Amino acid sequence: MTDFDAIVVGSGAGGLSAALRMTQQDVSVLVLEAMPSFGGYLNPFVSNGYRFDTGVHYLGKLGHGETFRLLLELLELDGRLDFVELDPDGFDRYMFPDFELRLCKGKQRYKERLQRLFPHESKAIERYFNVIDSLLRVFSDPHGPPKSLLDRLRYVFRHPVLMKYHRATYQQMLNGITRNPRLQAALSAHCGNSGLPPDRASAFLCMMLLDHYLDGAYYPKGGSAALRDALVAALMQKNAVLKNRTPVTGIRRSGKEFIVTSRLGETFSARTVISNVDPLIAFRDLIDPGIIPRSVKKKVARLRPSSGSFYAFIGTCIDPAAAGLTDANIIHFEYTDVNRTFASIAARQKSDPFPYYFVTSPSLKDPDRRHAPDGCYTIEIISGLGYEHPFTPWSGTRSRERGREYYRLKNQIGMSLVRSAERYIPDLSSHLDYVEFATPLSNEYWVNSFNGGNFGPEQTPDQFGPGRFVNCTAGIEGLFVVGAGAISAGVASCIASGVWAANQAVELLG
Repeated sequence: MTDFDAIVVGSGAGGLSAALRMTQQDVSVLVLEAMPSFGGYLNPFVSNGYRFDTGVHYLGKLGHGETFRLLLELLELDGRLDFVELDPDGFDRYMFPDFELRLCKGKQRYKERLQRLFPHESKAIERYFNVIDSLLRVFSDPHGPPKSLLDRLRYVFRHPVLMKYHRATYQQMLNGITRNPRLQAALSAHCGNSGLPPDRASAFLCMMLLDHYLDGAYYPKGGSAALRDALVAALMQKNAVLKNRTPVTGIRRSGKEFIVTSRLGETFSARTVISNVDPLIAFRDLIDPGIIPRSVKKKVARLRPSSGSFYAFIGTCIDPAAAGLTDANIIHFEYTDVNRTFASIAARQKSDPFPYYFVTSPSLKDPDRRHAPDGCYTIEIISGLGYEHPFTPWSGTRSRERGREYYRLKNQIGMSLVRSAERYIPDLSSHLDYVEFATPLSNEYWVNSFNGGNFGPEQTPDQFGPGRFVNCTAGIEGLFVVGAGAISAGVASCIASGVWAANQAVELLG
């Protein structure tokens, strides 16, 4: 048995940042990762000379004094990373049947853009941004996140926006601001970042997501690997122990220590454990049920997973810039009604065009860092598949062992997605130098997400804030939760959860 002050299970952004923050405070740390590579969604893959990101497409709050920048500075990573700012005039292009909206840098600028597009809804747009301003005051609360029930009540009363919207869907919030369907569509266009339509997504989350990008969007030079490599290199310099290919099979208590066992038969002990594992898996399969409080068991039993996505990773000789693309992301909506667009995802037949998808080119975002061979480019296309997706019958099977029908179906759906995106990149399907399709089962295997979901527990009102593990505590002294199941999905939130959990763990260790 090997003893450490702390053990981190899982090496996604939350786990790596938690480990680094603890080593900064002279805590001995062991990081255990099941896969060959560290990083979770930060981990790219390379094939045929192409390098693809799997989770990082853009980041916000990276300006001077902004929250994500401050997190990187706290972790002493700011000197290890460079970022390129995406087009400030429109880093997201929302493409609706009858209008296009570009999300631009600057709250006032974006507000004025919306008011020019919807001149008769100027007052409604003003009301909308007043809600955003109220939200910002919540984020800047000097008292910090509430720890106890009493703190939580005081927090809510200090911020009426929480009382009004913490149980509301984003659609319910919009209905109180405007009934104009086109304006509702414009204000809902960023909801895809939550993995849910506006009539199911948490209002509070959707406001947070918009605020995250109102000061601009950035891409790490070198892609997601640059962020992963910076975290791992810093940990190595701090003498943390990192073990890959070490799947954890159990976490239990023995006196004042936790005992962590691996599939390889190894046993490790520590006074505190930080779990970067999907809570739906960690609390059901890894943590000893005898140490889980009844209230936490009930909470986990109520949790619903998020839906999965389908990916097309493409290497092509087609210059996306010549086709009209820029470093901006394109988000396509088949219908002006965003809820209808999302509903039609589950209803589509296997060969039908996709009603909603996200198109991006890392080659255009970061042209100097060699995402592709000379004369070639990378393009990534992503869409949702819903909960009962066509690949469900193969859930739990091993990668590369799913049989001919699985791969036939994956290729059929993948080519349908590629052809859908030809609206913006003509003739793309005829110029595929390389293509790899990924299903929710790819997520299930590579990042150990429950049912292949992309966002941890789905981010509905009842599963946001107190409905998940927002304060990173697991109800078990010394055990903490980080990653998409804590604050919310997304790199910035996951890193924030890692820092918050690490600080609590260090305080506990004394």
